[in-house]
Amino acid sequence: MTIHEQYRLSELEEVLGNLRGVENTEFGLVAQISKVSVLLPEELAEKLQGLVGKRIGILRLDGYHVRCLDKEEVHA
Repeated sequence: MTIHEQYRLSELEEVLGNLRGVENTEFGLVAQISKVSVLLPEELAEKLQGLVGKRIGILRLDGYHVRCLDKEEVHA
């Protein structure tokens, strides 16, 4: 995963897209969501690793909330 610039979510902001990869960097945990590199807390690493390749949403609302948006995952 090539990382050029990381975006940090503001409170009440959400990113949606395909999780293409997750990488620990010198800046912290970076998730590649569609074409956006998002800087996230390192404690999300394990949860995000299991969602690579899936469509996800991450909402920052008094912390970070991750959800899977793939149809087969939502109905399971």
